[in-house]
Amino acid sequence: MFANIESAVYAIFLATIAVIAVMNPFGNLPQFIAMTDGMPVKIRKHLFRNILITAFVIVMIFLFVGSVVMDYMFRVSLNELRIAGGLILVVMGIKNLLFTNTSTRDYAHYQDMSEDELIRRSIIPMAFPMLIGPGTLSTVVVMAAEGGMRTTVIGVIVAFLFMAVLFYMAVFIERLLGKLVLFVTARIMQVFIVAMGVKMMLIGLGVNPVH
Repeated sequence: MFANIESAVYAIFLATIAVIAVMNPFGNLPQFIAMTDGMPVKIRKHLFRNILITAFVIVMIFLFVGSVVMDYMFRVSLNELRIAGGLILVVMGIKNLLFTNTSTRDYAHYQDMSEDELIRRSIIPMAFPMLIGPGTLSTVVVMAAEGGMRTTVIGVIVAFLFMAVLFYMAVFIERLLGKLVLFVTARIMQVFIVAMGVKMMLIGLGVNPVH
């Protein structure tokens, strides 16, 4: 009994880590802070809450209907989705690791908007595709097929709870760790994202990675 519980907890832990990795909150947090710099704390927290809720709803909808769409509309097999999703993760990870430079982007126009306009115009792209994107959506579908729907759903919920705490304490975390630590952490996460993508592609091609 205890072995089964331990195995289930470990599976949920791995699912949570995988979801957090592909959403890369440590990489997105500095961008979100820059976008909302100078805004009242109440508006910033309201915005972050709406971003997380929107992203969570998108992930859960795709998690439950993605496999149906994949099977009956596009006639795509799970292995083909693994290859496509893995390729997206690899390209996304390498791009963010080597070529993305967010420090030069100008977010001043966000600070001149009213609260309603800010939320309306920033949910997209801040919730999608910045926080979640095609790589995240394909990953959760593959995870559900491999590890079970219940484990994946719990992993997604725990991951979003972690990000809710992270975004709630965004300013404090930035002051505590500094932009350099967040930058390095984000780049480290990209390495794991690339590794996850390679593993998904190998499994999709029928090559079992050595553990």
